[in-house]
Amino acid sequence: MTTLGRPMFATLFALAVGFALMPPAVYAQEQEAASQREEAAEDQPRLIQITVLGMSCPFCAYGVERKLKKLDGVSNLTVELETGLATLVMEADADVSNEELRKTVEDAGFEAAKITRNFESQYPAFTSSERT
Repeated sequence: MTTLGRPMFATLFALAVGFALMPPAVYAQEQEAASQREEAAEDQPRLIQITVLGMSCPFCAYGVERKLKKLDGVSNLTVELETGLATLVMEADADVSNEELRKTVEDAGFEAAKITRNFESQYPAFTSSERT
């Protein structure tokens, strides 16, 4: 090797050794970040949002609210007439199927066009175009 090549080789060797040693540290940092994300997710309220079609007056919103409050695990609920959005705050261990939510809204006389959750659920997001 030439004299110019030796420092370059040493630098490349040091970089290679550094990269070889880095993954455990990076893995530990990633594990810590994942655990912090899980803790933050546990602190956030579990929200289900339903887009309700057909509400035209405050009594309509009240009817939807009255029906949805009867579901198991609902700790708080708001139904906004202007946006057509029903927001359910669920208890920590509660989850309700899309079919049950849709049927509850239909029992109130309206259509559930979209259902989304801000937490991991066994039920995927729902839009009315997916209905058969």
